[in-house]
Amino acid sequence: MMHILVTLLLVACHSIPTTWAVTCTGCVDLDELSFQKTVERFPYSIVKFDIAYPYGEKHEAFTAFSKSAHKATKDLLIATVGVKDYGELENKALGDRYKVDDKNFPSIFLFKGNADEYVQLPSHVDVTLDNLKAFVSANTPLYIGRDGCIKEFNEVLKNYANIPDAEQLKLIEELQAKQEQLTDPEQQQNARAYLIYMRKIHEVGYDFLEEETQRLLRLKAGKVTEAKKEELLRKLNILEVFRVHKVTKTAPEKEEL
Repeated sequence: MMHILVTLLLVACHSIPTTWAVTCTGCVDLDELSFQKTVERFPYSIVKFDIAYPYGEKHEAFTAFSKSAHKATKDLLIATVGVKDYGELENKALGDRYKVDDKNFPSIFLFKGNADEYVQLPSHVDVTLDNLKAFVSANTPLYIGRDGCIKEFNEVLKNYANIPDAEQLKLIEELQAKQEQLTDPEQQQNARAYLIYMRKIHEVGYDFLEEETQRLLRLKAGKVTEAKKEELLRKLNILEVFRVHKVTKTAPEKEEL
């Protein structure tokens, strides 16, 4: 009997995918006892109901979202609930409470300070980093933008490439003052990138946007550290803020030598 049990355990271990991601960085694991008390301590909570040991692109997207959300706000709990349909059926009752389809994991819910007040991510929406950000932004006042982006800067820079030179210079002065008031080192660095791009677009015109984008993409594709890749990605995200559907402003004339 013991021999059979050992054999079954060995088979089970070998059948586990090597890509299984047991943890989700920044996520809180909830169960039937802790769920309601924990969710109701936060203004907002996003909870992923999934198999007990999730893996794959959807889990990775949720993990990436967790990292971004922690940088952006303290008012959002990011949590997971592992549901088992075997053994002691851990958290199955909790899944049943929210009519979680265990044949279509994961199910993602956004709670608004109350375990009975929630919105579910529609099943037809892919679980991606951008879709999770959009889901939270559409249903809460929280802003979780692309890494590197600053909400206040984004809001005033819409159509920046097309506004008159005098207005561009005025915005540069205003955001320079805001940048000096920032206390977080990473936010200060990101704000400096905004200001550099603002000045370049003012001086060179919209063509700078595409040229700089291609330059950063080439660097990112090269042999650089993960930290450098993240820095380049933040700069690419900031550049996208300046992109417009149609350029209506004439580029500055180049001075003849």
